[in-house]
Amino acid sequence: MRDLEHDLVAAGARVVYVGTGAPDAAASFAREQQLCWPVLSDASGGVFTAAGARRGLASLVRLRVVKNGLRALRAGHRQSRIAGDPWRQGGALVFGPDGALVHAELDAVSGDALDGAALLAAVRGLGPERTP
Repeated sequence: MRDLEHDLVAAGARVVYVGTGAPDAAASFAREQQLCWPVLSDASGGVFTAAGARRGLASLVRLRVVKNGLRALRAGHRQSRIAGDPWRQGGALVFGPDGALVHAELDAVSGDALDGAALLAAVRGLGPERTP
């Protein structure tokens, strides 16, 4: 997401990160990562469940998880302590100003990379005058 920040801001997007850790873990993550948007806590996992995000061992025990981990290591990313639900997969959702879901991208396995071009296209498709 950090690579998309400039383009998302230019497109008029308002981004909110949501994690499954406690509120203090979300605040710590925001500080450590120096994010320009808020990080919220959903310790119950309700937002992830409503979005249809995967959860469980099947999304962690896959060869693709190893490939994703190696890609992250080569890019300089390191796993820090786990905060929240380690079984829950993430993703990205784009909502229009009327609250309608216009784009959803959910990880199939741990470490899946977002399709930044598709995410940005969805935001740009709203147009600056329609972005909430």
